[in-house]
Amino acid sequence: MRRTALVVVAALAVTAGGLATGMASASTAGPQHARTSAAVVPAAPAGAVAPSGLPSRQQQIKVLTAALASMRKNFKALNQLTGGQFGPQDVLDYGVGDLWKQGIDGAGTTIAVLEGWDFPEIGQALAVFDKAFSLPAPPKVTTIFPAGPLPAACPPGMAGLGDYGSCDAWESETEGDVLIAHLMAPYARIVISVTPAGSQDDAASQIAMPEMMKALEVISSRHLASVVSISNGTGEATYPSLAEILANSPAVLTAAASGVPVTVATGDCGVVQALPVANAICGHVTAGPDTATWDDSPFVTAVGGSVPHYSDTGQRLGPDPVWNVTVPGLGRLAEGAGYSEVFQRPGYQDGVAHITGSPMRSVPDITADASGGTSGATPMIAGILALATQWNHGHDLGPVNPALYKIGPAGAAAGIADVVSGNNSVIGEHGQTVVQGFTAAPGFDVATGWGTVFAPKFVPSLVKATVDLGGEAAIKAQAAAQLNVLEHHAITLAPAPGHSTYLEAGGFLPGHTVSLSIDGKAITTLHASTLGDVTYMISPSLLRLSRGPHSVSLDSLLITETATLRS
Repeated sequence: MRRTALVVVAALAVTAGGLATGMASASTAGPQHARTSAAVVPAAPAGAVAPSGLPSRQQQIKVLTAALASMRKNFKALNQLTGGQFGPQDVLDYGVGDLWKQGIDGAGTTIAVLEGWDFPEIGQALAVFDKAFSLPAPPKVTTIFPAGPLPAACPPGMAGLGDYGSCDAWESETEGDVLIAHLMAPYARIVISVTPAGSQDDAASQIAMPEMMKALEVISSRHLASVVSISNGTGEATYPSLAEILANSPAVLTAAASGVPVTVATGDCGVVQALPVANAICGHVTAGPDTATWDDSPFVTAVGGSVPHYSDTGQRLGPDPVWNVTVPGLGRLAEGAGYSEVFQRPGYQDGVAHITGSPMRSVPDITADASGGTSGATPMIAGILALATQWNHGHDLGPVNPALYKIGPAGAAAGIADVVSGNNSVIGEHGQTVVQGFTAAPGFDVATGWGTVFAPKFVPSLVKATVDLGGEAAIKAQAAAQLNVLEHHAITLAPAPGHSTYLEAGGFLPGHTVSLSIDGKAITTLHASTLGDVTYMISPSLLRLSRGPHSVSLDSLLITETATLRS
């Protein structure tokens, strides 16, 4: 991935033109524990009526059954078309084809992918991909711009980031995200959210733009998608302040409170993270262990990387290992994994606390194919969650981590495919360990979370656990409560000399603008400090405020805070 991890699609020349050309030419963790108990797997939802605008359920099954046969027959050639980053290996590895043959193919669901720049040729790329893979076109692909119209040119702060986060890199990232999500859930609708970084952003936020978090707020609050995929692994240590990290929280809390699951990549530089000064994938990294920022939130599902263990002809060779490889021209790359320095261990991880051995949140929660970076694994899991949403009759899954950790101990019976080999240590040119990472082991481990998935059992098991947990009511309520505190209890109004009132508030993006209004009337524009705070002296007489209560509002990119002023 670009900003977080890498644009492997771009690095291997699988761009819109490159993909078309290629297709045309080729017709250590702590103690271990055993998984226990078996999951009760419900039957697939019945019914032959497809959502409006789609072929019948029977026709969908017919189309995808033929596509499966083609993928098995042309296994090697089709994987080569994408540089081995994704393809039939994933369809077989995660067993999604078995769900397709039951009519579980994403129909009636929507997957949103959050991107930093537009890719106008995505329709062409999809058409070429679908023809090669014998897949149907997505029912609908929509591009939205939640933070405002696209600038005429790539913002200067992004333009110099090269493969790490430039607009060109984002185009390739968009292509990969869309194709991978579509491969998992062929009949799901796709929303592409485009939000480049604004001029106020510092180096870290030119890569992990807060405008992207604004998009998450818009999409989840309006229920524009069933699941959201974010391929961004910018490390915690790369931000200039804790205030800037926490200022992004309202977006994640909004998604969780709205019941929209969010998958986020863990990064591609192993146990360390890329620095924002880099202009190449993992060109400059942190000196010590670090984890990705947005995936560390307890309210999102952190997706690490493993690799399908298949032969060139489609034969399984064994369990999937951790993704830790040398890529020509890019060097050594590996999935991110470790402990957050910001977020404490959530309640759903208490059951594995004896394994993590830390009071902090550990990531990832799950893994998927990162042959093209964890930015590819993330939309892959998002696609599988779209299948689960369809299984759940289109109802929101909510933040899925409590359900995931509920079924995790059941292992294979619940569709958890254990990853038991490999690590995410940083390896030097001569094979030496530069920074010690985490090693996969049987059961839950810090390196891979629960491992990866086998969708035919994972999907129904996850849905059952979600239903058993009341639709994730507890974690949604927790997110709503935290959001309420930020929105309605962050402003302090204190008496000041001259019958004035001193306003102080925090939680805003450092350096960004904050608009103050009273009773809906704009008063002034403030600028948040490096700590994310704003202050203002309110003079009722100068503002000609009548005696009594008045509504005070502070509006910023990611949050609106309100309070009542009594003059």
